[in-house]
Amino acid sequence: MESISDPNGLPTPEYYGCILSGGFSDELKKRVAEYIDRYRSFEDTGSAAILYIAAWQGEKEKIWYEYTSQKFMNLLGCENSEVAEVFRNSIVDRRIYKDLDVDVGIRKEVKNREELNSAREALREEGKKAGTIEAVYKLAVNSSGALWLKDQATVEIHEQDGVCLSLGFLTVVSKEMEAEDELKKHHDRLEEIVLERTTELTMLNEQLKQEIAERKLAEEKLQQSHAKLKKNLDEIVSAMSLTAEKRDPYTAGHQKRTTELAMALAGELGLSEHQIKGVQMAGLIHDMGKISIPAEILSKPCGLNEVEIQLVRRHPRAAFEILKKIDFPWPVDLIVLQHHEKMDRSGYPQGLAGEDILLEARILCVADVVESIESHRPYRPGLGIDKALEEISKNRGILFDPDVVDACLRLFKEKNFQYQ
Repeated sequence: MESISDPNGLPTPEYYGCILSGGFSDELKKRVAEYIDRYRSFEDTGSAAILYIAAWQGEKEKIWYEYTSQKFMNLLGCENSEVAEVFRNSIVDRRIYKDLDVDVGIRKEVKNREELNSAREALREEGKKAGTIEAVYKLAVNSSGALWLKDQATVEIHEQDGVCLSLGFLTVVSKEMEAEDELKKHHDRLEEIVLERTTELTMLNEQLKQEIAERKLAEEKLQQSHAKLKKNLDEIVSAMSLTAEKRDPYTAGHQKRTTELAMALAGELGLSEHQIKGVQMAGLIHDMGKISIPAEILSKPCGLNEVEIQLVRRHPRAAFEILKKIDFPWPVDLIVLQHHEKMDRSGYPQGLAGEDILLEARILCVADVVESIESHRPYRPGLGIDKALEEISKNRGILFDPDVVDACLRLFKEKNFQYQ
């Protein structure tokens, strides 16, 4: 291998640096010459490493190269003397990776060409203090794409000459860095997607809140409507009951007491509040059909003849014809129509039996019979509660629903039921 200098110590024509031919100390020249010889010997081994020796002096802005591998010149497409300028002008950005700590991990710092030019002095000082340089450069050297080089160097400071030497080698890391950039693209796209989905979810959440608020308002209005409807129905039933009272004073007291007992029976049998309300509505007007019966028959102080009995038996149907035109939330019209039906088909007006009769009507039937027997009637005095309970017990399962009868017996005998 040929030395870079002739026997007189002068550089050969292959040398393009400054130190060996400049006014520097013999010690520095000897040091640089040795390094160049070593690097050439290493390059002759066929290593893929791209060796270089760079130098800078004092406050001078530009760096120069004392030695560059032929591979470096081939990559940049230039001559030895042009390496520094071409390399500097080819830089797209410079990246360094700093290992912080376990929790934070590695931080990447990126500087573009303009930022590097303005920070050159600070970066050199940083290299001098650290004694090493490690960075990755992205270069634009041709139209085929970017070239990535990883730079690893040791910095020597020669105080006597005011010169710093960067003894380093470059390795091509284009595949690794392209993979990193591709990964970053995917990461950035993922963040965009997350942001888009987060924005969509936020909008959907706001819409949902609005819908909930609107639905709540609608429910409040619906509740108000239901309350108003209930109030209206209560007023209608009250007006109907009052009409029946005017027609027959006995009917008014009877309907109220029968309703109290019927509601208590419904509760004892486990009916829902809604069903109990329906029983109440039907109970208060179950005899309103009697407004179609002549008053003299209703208040007749003696027994009725067959014709009069048939007239009286028309009152459930007469009430039904009125009530069916009202849109109650309960089957009030059918309860009233069926409240005189009996389990064995002996009742009226339809002659229904058993389960064909609404449960609410079966309840109202027992309550009606009990109240009628124990209370005063125009044609006889009241017979008392014992007689009433005896009557429904005797006809349990025959005329009256056995479960309703049992509930009635419990109310009076065990729970001390009293009319208000």
